[in-house]
Amino acid sequence: MPNIVPEPGPSTRRRSGSSARRRAAADIASAALAQGSLRPDDPARDGVRLGLVAFVTLASGVGILALGSVAERAGIERWLGMGEMLRPIGQTFVTGARMPGAMLRALYEAGVGEPLFFAAAMALLIPPIAGIVAARPMRPGLAPPKPAARIAAGIAAALVTAADIGIVSVTALTRRPTFEDASPGETAWVDVVRDVAAADTVAAMLAVLLAVLVFRMPLDRWVRGLVGTISIATAVLVTGAAAASAGTLDFLESPRPVIADDVAGAGLERLDLARTMDGGIAVLGPIGSVGSVPPTNTIHRSVMRPEQGFIVVESKTIAEVLTARTTAP
Repeated sequence: MPNIVPEPGPSTRRRSGSSARRRAAADIASAALAQGSLRPDDPARDGVRLGLVAFVTLASGVGILALGSVAERAGIERWLGMGEMLRPIGQTFVTGARMPGAMLRALYEAGVGEPLFFAAAMALLIPPIAGIVAARPMRPGLAPPKPAARIAAGIAAALVTAADIGIVSVTALTRRPTFEDASPGETAWVDVVRDVAAADTVAAMLAVLLAVLVFRMPLDRWVRGLVGTISIATAVLVTGAAAASAGTLDFLESPRPVIADDVAGAGLERLDLARTMDGGIAVLGPIGSVGSVPPTNTIHRSVMRPEQGFIVVESKTIAEVLTARTTAP
């Protein structure tokens, strides 16, 4: 009997070949997935990951504490001019955690008040950001960069070093206001504190971007080590200065308790600033009165003993107290 089954045509063969390839790819994918899911855990790899997480967490905590300590010692205490204050480590940690937000807030407020300042800051930050995106570091196994790229990287490294020296010089020569510069009844001195904090924030951001750019450029190891050391040192120093100025601004604009030194209901009001090392209370005032005691027109810093007794009346900021204060006639 003759075979009457027709031979498969070209389209049928193409479909069967495509189906076979799809099945083969699916089998390979499922085998790889099964192999990956059934691969035993590597204790060494897990240990390295846990160690990396622990190191990053520890470094972040130490960095926050360092920012808080610099903000308190070099910023707040320097502005007060009353010596070292008693600050628990928890309060220092909270102060350090507030510093990034305080820096950005100072930059935003300065940009709102002076749009040209914000434009100048962006003009300074855009070139290193573009350089970070465009730069390609040397990597093992890849073709070495062209001589023109190496020459351009050397020129850029020299410019980065000059910029770091300029940043440190400007930051060191900037005059930072203290309590003696505060003019009662005026707001200009608060704007000066804010402008200094904003300028230090821009300098810190620029220094960090330049440090990152150095390690992205195709430089020799000794050049990268030298310029990178200068850039990292500059970033650390300028970030500390930014934390100090931002800490001062945050201290001036944070609400603080107003206390009266007479629990009987009649006494002068003072602003609670901090605790001294010998257990006293650093206060600013008098800023008002409770009862029939008339306030004076002289506002000064002093230390009040806690055993005198006091009551909390309300909350005010240092900036509000000093800017609303009028001088004596």
